[in-house]
Amino acid sequence: MKTGLADHLDNEAVIKKLDPNGCLSSVKNLSSQIEVTWQEVSKFPLNISGTDISSIYFCGMGGSSYAGRIIKSLYFKSLNVPVEIVDNYHLPQSVNKKSLIICASYSGDTEETLSVCYEALAKNLPLIGVSSGGKLSFLLKKNNRLIYNFKEKFNPSGQPRLGQGYMITSQLSLLSKLNLIRVNDEDVKRLISFLNIQSRNLDERIPLNLNQAKQIARKFSAKIVNLVASEFLEGVLHAVRNPLNETGKHFANYFILPELNHHLLEGLKYPKMIQKSALFVFLESAFYSSRIKKRMTITKEVVAKIGIDSVTINLSGKSQLEQVFELLQLFSFVSFYLAMVHKLNPAPVLWVDYFKKKLSS
Repeated sequence: MKTGLADHLDNEAVIKKLDPNGCLSSVKNLSSQIEVTWQEVSKFPLNISGTDISSIYFCGMGGSSYAGRIIKSLYFKSLNVPVEIVDNYHLPQSVNKKSLIICASYSGDTEETLSVCYEALAKNLPLIGVSSGGKLSFLLKKNNRLIYNFKEKFNPSGQPRLGQGYMITSQLSLLSKLNLIRVNDEDVKRLISFLNIQSRNLDERIPLNLNQAKQIARKFSAKIVNLVASEFLEGVLHAVRNPLNETGKHFANYFILPELNHHLLEGLKYPKMIQKSALFVFLESAFYSSRIKKRMTITKEVVAKIGIDSVTINLSGKSQLEQVFELLQLFSFVSFYLAMVHKLNPAPVLWVDYFKKKLSS
């Protein structure tokens, strides 16, 4: 563990110096992103009927895929149509004239999503886009298709992974307007109020000894992080892992119960260094089914017997929707503080940019 960590995480001057792009401000603005997006999309005109939809295909990469993953698991028990995630260049052969295609790209210039969008247009499929602009917006407007363009007012960093209030809320609202899922104004009002309270408790001015996000970042700092969750939290687990990589500049992975129990436990014997370097993070919810609760308890027991450290995070939201965003917000703060621990600017994604440059050459 790094010396002087408490002083470092509680030093506002150091945090400000390491964050010239305003990533922390974006993290703290999640509820504002949700509020403005919900208001705007409620007035968004739709020329598609939910009764005509037989399946939904969420098309997006990286942070632009979070909404689809979250919706698929959060509304697993209530969605009456199958949901697929398309995170590559092509639509599957299973699409048909009643398949709703949602193309999401924060920048509007993601090449995989644009490729899928061209295919959807060629097949004349029901199509909606979500973006801040770029080629996707131009393409859909040119073809007289629906596109929700959001303004980045509450994401001063300009980083897509820190603008998820726009991306996720817009797609929740669109599906609600199509009567494919149930989310109403009161749900969102309670969510915003809850997140505002949580955000104040995680603020950089709250010291390490009282700040859950700073404590988690400290715990993660020298560990290989393995997140564990289940059921309605499966989708957001993906949305939590990625910022740990991109914002925190830290290796992290995730596993889903019950699938984890069928293979992973036997893989924790070797290499021996894993017993010192790994950290399991169990994400607990009162909304889990009884079987998953029992599996979680036994899994913790096995991990402890093997000699691997673990922490448990108990979510407090009063609804599954609240807990999904609670987890998203908490780990946005954790990822930011993790970058602070590593004394890095959380904004640049140098290796991702390098890869894209090489790919385009």
